[in-house]
Amino acid sequence: MRSSRLVLPAVLAVAALAACSTGTTNDAGTSSSPSAAACAPGALPTLTDGKLSVGAGEPYAPWYLGERTSGKGFESALVYAVADRLGYTHDQVTWVDVTFDQIVAPAEKPFDFAAYQTTITDARKHAVDFSSPYLTSRQGVIVADDGPYAGATTLAALKGAKVGVTAGQTSLDAVEAAWGDKVQVAPFNAAGDGMQALHAGQIDAMVMDVDQGVAASTVYFPDTQVIGTLPQVGAPEQLGLVLDKDSALTTCVSKAVDELEADGTLDQLRHEWLKSDAIKPLS
Repeated sequence: MRSSRLVLPAVLAVAALAACSTGTTNDAGTSSSPSAAACAPGALPTLTDGKLSVGAGEPYAPWYLGERTSGKGFESALVYAVADRLGYTHDQVTWVDVTFDQIVAPAEKPFDFAAYQTTITDARKHAVDFSSPYLTSRQGVIVADDGPYAGATTLAALKGAKVGVTAGQTSLDAVEAAWGDKVQVAPFNAAGDGMQALHAGQIDAMVMDVDQGVAASTVYFPDTQVIGTLPQVGAPEQLGLVLDKDSALTTCVSKAVDELEADGTLDQLRHEWLKSDAIKPLS
């Protein structure tokens, strides 16, 4: 479950989600639509007529670069691509400051959809709707450039290491599945706290979402590197845009995401902003 997010020094403690109908719910947690006319460009039953309100938290790389309105960073670019498919211009997108808890709580939302690296889970589907997934995530291993594990290419090479994780999150499950008791696990309240500890030499490696890890090691902690990813544990972790439960917009937003996937736009955005394609699994 995502929440291993980086919170950076100001932005970082550094540098993990109704009119279209009451419809039925599919495996992605979305509602079915009675007709294509419900998704007419620019004519959705949004909170504010003629505007698309998008919820998001504090902007940080690689999801948002600079202001959220910049269109730079993976989720900023994604939001504007989805908006375009729905018939809304850049100027018709408004941003709403929200916390992660607000996004996943079973309460009326102050946004039409939210883009906040939210993992799609069965438990959350009881409280909110999700769009089709826009990203499948992996857990990456980050080490110091001058540390003893900088050249590691296998899981066995990290035997005996002190490995940081975000407490209660996906990284912990992945570490336990990969190494069992062959490493010492150090839990942190936030991924950023773990990166600070890695920088200070207090741990040997930090495990987090690989896309955040690439940003952490290139933007915030350039003396570190991502050496590989861990084997997948259970079902793949996928991120989706989050909407109110049984939202009139869910099917239309999912349709926009599906079209961006089908025409290669999402692949282009992943390659441009996430830069994790070259990170290989540790064997």
